[in-house]
Amino acid sequence: MIRLEKGKYILIFGLLCFIISVGYYLHAFSYKDSSIEILNTRVNLLNESLSLGKFEYYSIKRVPFQLKNNGNQPLVICSVNTSCGCTVAKYEKKAVPPGETTTVVLEYKPNSLGYFSKTADVVCNVPKGYVRLKISGEVVEK
Repeated sequence: MIRLEKGKYILIFGLLCFIISVGYYLHAFSYKDSSIEILNTRVNLLNESLSLGKFEYYSIKRVPFQLKNNGNQPLVICSVNTSCGCTVAKYEKKAVPPGETTTVVLEYKPNSLGYFSKTADVVCNVPKGYVRLKISGEVVEK
């Protein structure tokens, strides 16, 4: 068994971490799939934030958000990531032509009483990479 001093362990560990990091970044920044190219477009939201007001604990609220494609390229929604498992997003999984509108419905099922604020990121081909939707309200007992 080879016995190393504490300083050598740190040096070897640091060197190993550096090599792994360099390899990861070289891989991440050199990967390009030329067969797929999605061009950015612009989206206009009628409302990006909606209040659901007060409602009872056992009810489910559904809120539609309208996204209009104001750009020159089709709008492609890759996914919708919600901030909590109590919020589910529903949307059509097809490209939206320029000038057309699509709807993302957020469905909120309360898991506790009181005030809430939730977000959903619509990951799509806009310059920022996503559009953030927000809902808030207050869940009360009967």
